[in-house]
Amino acid sequence: MDKTKGLSQEDTKQKSFNSLKNKSKSKNEKNVSSGQEVLLKLPGGFEYKAPGKRQRIIIASIVLGLNVLLLVAVGLYFYLPGFKEIIYNIGR
Repeated sequence: MDKTKGLSQEDTKQKSFNSLKNKSKSKNEKNVSSGQEVLLKLPGGFEYKAPGKRQRIIIASIVLGLNVLLLVAVGLYFYLPGFKEIIYNIGR
């Protein structure tokens, strides 16, 4: 039994392990370099990524604005009879 032969096999295994490790690192670096976490991968290469800060702020502003509009409409409905009649006629 030749000891150098055993070492070369270990070296080969270590090199293949390192190459696999480097490939997984490069995939992770691609996701990190874009600055967004991939939430869902679809066939055909489509990826759904987490929204960025600006997009989250815009969506949150729209949601909060619509909620305020709803609260104002409910307040008008209960306190102004004319507004209640308008809503009643629209619903007919």
